[in-house]
Amino acid sequence: MTREETLEAIKVMQHYADGGEVEARLIDQRHFGEKAWTHHDNPWWVWPDFDYRIKKATKKIKLEAWMENADGNLVWQYENSEVQPYLSRVPSEDKWVEVEE
Repeated sequence: MTREETLEAIKVMQHYADGGEVEARLIDQRHFGEKAWTHHDNPWWVWPDFDYRIKKATKKIKLEAWMENADGNLVWQYENSEVQPYLSRVPSEDKWVEVEE
């Protein structure tokens, strides 16, 4: 491990020791990207075989159906443009959606 990798490992382990959540993935699964990360309640800390990271924080954003357009579809009101990909999955009622910060 390099000095920088060691400092990052300390940061992740300290976050876990302080009660935070961490995720891990096999180093061989790096090419799977975000899909390879899994939550670990009790990480093994096998640094040669696994990547570890602090679990990304999520926040809930409330989407509000506030009117129908001329086609009869609901128009959604929201404050954050990051929500756009979630709109197709939202039922025709007010809904909370979790997005990564």
